[in-house]
Amino acid sequence: MRMLFNNEGFVVNLAEEIDIDEYALLIGGTIVQMVYDRPSDRHQALMTGEWEVPKDVIYAENILTENQWRDSQMPLAQQNVTAIEYGEEGIPGTAQQWQKYWLALRKWTADNPDFPKKESRPIKPQ
Repeated sequence: MRMLFNNEGFVVNLAEEIDIDEYALLIGGTIVQMVYDRPSDRHQALMTGEWEVPKDVIYAENILTENQWRDSQMPLAQQNVTAIEYGEEGIPGTAQQWQKYWLALRKWTADNPDFPKKESRPIKPQ
């Protein structure tokens, strides 16, 4: 697969009927032979012939993952507080620990400087 880059280093997408070699001459672009096929739609071509997933794509995916994780944990924390208060046994932690966990989850948003680093997630009671 050959990719055309303009003089600013951006990929130029061409319709199939346009000759890539002629258009490269016309715009002063560079044609790069890619080392292998594009691994996924997330990957963007580099002028080295390699592919990479841009950092902003990874960041956006991490935000989505962390939001989904938080949204799945908040009801669990509330349910455990209620269950402990009603005398349920076998739930790790105390009601107060689960309340603190729930409050930490509420703050697990883009306003948190560690968000969306998975390793910085609030830790549930054990």
